[in-house]
Amino acid sequence: MKTNVHPLRAPACLMAAAVSLCAPSAFSQSATSPSATLRQTVVTSSRVPTRVDEQLTDVTVLTREDIERSGISNVTELLNTLPGVQASPPGTRGANASVFIRGSNHAHTLVLVDGQRVSSATTGATAVQHLPLEQVDRIEVIRGPASSLYGSDAIGGVIQVFTRGGSGQPALSASLVRGSYDTTIASAGYGGRIGDTTFHLQAGGESSRGFSDIKAARGGFFDSFHPDADGYVQRNLGLSVRQQVSAPLSVGLKYLMTNGRKRSDAINCDAFLSACTANFDNRDEQQLDSFSVQADYQVNPAWKSSLRAGVGRDDLRAWLFDPGVPAENVQRYRTTQRQFTWQNDVRVGPGILMAAAEHREVKLRSTQQFVRTRQDTSSLSLGYQAWIGPHLLQASARHDRISNLPSEETGTLGYGYKFAGSWVARASVGTGFHAPSFNDLYWPFDPANFFEGNPGLRPERSRNAEAGLTYDDGTARVSLTAYRNRVRDLIEFFFDPATFIGTMRNVSTATLKGATLEGSYKWRDWTLSGHYDVLSARNDATGNTLQRRTPRFGAVDLSHRRGALELGGRLEAFSHRYNDAANTQRLPGYGLLSLRGTYHLNPRWAFTASIRNALDKDYVVNRVTFAPFSDYGTAGRSVYLGVRYSGG
Repeated sequence: MKTNVHPLRAPACLMAAAVSLCAPSAFSQSATSPSATLRQTVVTSSRVPTRVDEQLTDVTVLTREDIERSGISNVTELLNTLPGVQASPPGTRGANASVFIRGSNHAHTLVLVDGQRVSSATTGATAVQHLPLEQVDRIEVIRGPASSLYGSDAIGGVIQVFTRGGSGQPALSASLVRGSYDTTIASAGYGGRIGDTTFHLQAGGESSRGFSDIKAARGGFFDSFHPDADGYVQRNLGLSVRQQVSAPLSVGLKYLMTNGRKRSDAINCDAFLSACTANFDNRDEQQLDSFSVQADYQVNPAWKSSLRAGVGRDDLRAWLFDPGVPAENVQRYRTTQRQFTWQNDVRVGPGILMAAAEHREVKLRSTQQFVRTRQDTSSLSLGYQAWIGPHLLQASARHDRISNLPSEETGTLGYGYKFAGSWVARASVGTGFHAPSFNDLYWPFDPANFFEGNPGLRPERSRNAEAGLTYDDGTARVSLTAYRNRVRDLIEFFFDPATFIGTMRNVSTATLKGATLEGSYKWRDWTLSGHYDVLSARNDATGNTLQRRTPRFGAVDLSHRRGALELGGRLEAFSHRYNDAANTQRLPGYGLLSLRGTYHLNPRWAFTASIRNALDKDYVVNRVTFAPFSDYGTAGRSVYLGVRYSGG
C-alpha cells in the first residue's frame, strides 16, 4: 500500500498541539532520547566533562538506553532522527551515507570514535554506515563549528561515538534481531569490574539479503539498474580495558574493528565510454579499525593530565568491471592515521582551562598512484569555560599546521546568562575549516575518468553566529536555536570544455542559516518529544539550494510505559529537496511512521518489536545525478523482532 502523508503539516500540527498542552516545559534534547539527557555529562562540546545544562553548545546525547528504546538498528537511520541532522540515504543497509549537520557538506562533519579519527584520506569522510550500534555506549552530536577544539572538518559539527566499557559485577549480555529482507543482527558481550580493573569484550555481526540499490530500470546507455538484491554482511569486535594503577594514575586501551561487505548496482564502462554495462556484481569491502591507549594522571586536585596514542584505519576494496577487456579489477585505498594527544585540564579561578597538543600522521596506500601519499598535522588548542554567578563564559582557540597547506587559526567565543531559575539565554560566534581531501589535491592525471587533482586548493573556511534560548527544570526542556554559518572557498568540481578534463576549484561561497526547535515533556507514564528544523542552505553565487538539503523537517515521538510493557510511535516528515546543484531535479517530500514495543519479562530478559515505515510509504531520497537519473531504492514496510539479555 502506498500512502501520501503530507511532509510538513503533520509534524507542525502535532508540535503545536504539544506546545499548547505542555508549554512552557514541553521539550527535551532529542526525540529519540526522551528520558534523561536532561542532566547528563557531555565531553565533546568542550573536551572536558560538562553537564549538558552547564555548557553553551547545541548538543544531543544518546545513551545506550536511548539506543535500545529507539527500535533502530543502524547508525545512519538513528542519526537521521536527530534535530539539525540529515543522514542520507536510509536505503539499503551498508549503503554509503552522507551526514549533513545544519546543511553543511558531508565532509564538514567530523566523526570520532573514542576520540580517534577513522576517516578516509581519499574522500575526507567517515563510513558511518559500518559503525555497529551494538558496540556503542553513547553518541554525542554537537551542532555548530568546533574546529577551535578539533581542527579540520568540524565546520557543521561533530559526531563522537563512545564504545562500551565495563562497570559493576562482571556479567554477560546478548541480543538477537531478526526481520525483513532476511536481516539478522546478533551480538554478545561480557564485561564488568574486578578489583581495580574494568573490562568489556563485545562481538557481533549482521547479514541482510537487502533489496535492489536501484528501484527500477529506466533504459538508456547509462542505466545502472541490475535486477538482484544488494545484500550486506558485517562483523565487528570491540575491547575495552582500564586499570587503576594507583590513586592518581589510570591506564586503559580501546579497540574497535568493523568490517562491512556491500553489494551494489553501478554502471561499468571502459576508458573511452564506448562500452558500458550494469550486468556485473559490483561490491566493496570496507574495514574500520580504531585502537588507542590512554593514561590519565591526577597531578593534584586542580590538575588532570591525559596522554593518548592511537591508530585509526580505513581500508576499502572495490570490485569493478571493464567491459572493453573484459576483465574484473579490484581497487584498494588504505588510510592509516597515527594520532597523539596530550591534554591538561586545570582549574583556574571559577572555571577550567583546557590545553592540548596534538600530532596526526596520515598515510595512504592504494592501487591508484597519488602524487602525494602523506600528510602531517601539528596542533595546539586552548579552551576555557566558567560559571560566574549567572554568567557562563566559554572560549577556545586553535592553531593547525598542515603539511603542504596553509596554517589555520580558529576560535570560538560564547556567552550565556541564566535567569528565572530554569532559563538560559546564549549566544556564540566561531570559525571552522575543512582541509581538501587527497582525491581533491593529489589524484593523478586520469584520462579514463577525465579528472585530475588540484594541489593549489585552499581549505574551505567558515564563520558561524548563533543564539539560543533554553528552559530546563530537570524534568522537561525546551530549546530554540537560530544560526547563520557562511562557508567560503567551497571546493567544487570544474569541467574544462577545452581539455575535457575536470578538477576541483575554490569557486564559491554558501550561506547556511536556520533554526531548530526541540524538546520533550514527561507526564506520569507518558513521554512526548519532538523537533522541527527550518533550513536555508544556498550557494551564494547561484542562489540555488545545495544538493540534497531538506529545507524543513521534523518529528514527533510519543511513548507510554505501563508495567513491563513499553510502546512507542514516531512520525517523521521531510519536505522536498533538490538532487542536483542546478535545482532541476526536485525530489518530493515524504512522511514515515514507525512503531516499537518492548516487553520486560524480568530485569534480565526483554523482547522487542519494531515496524519501520509502517504505512509502506514509497519515497525517494537520492537519485543518480546523470541520465537516465535512476532512483536509489528505499525500504518498504519492515518488521523486526528481537530478544535481549542483560546479566548485570
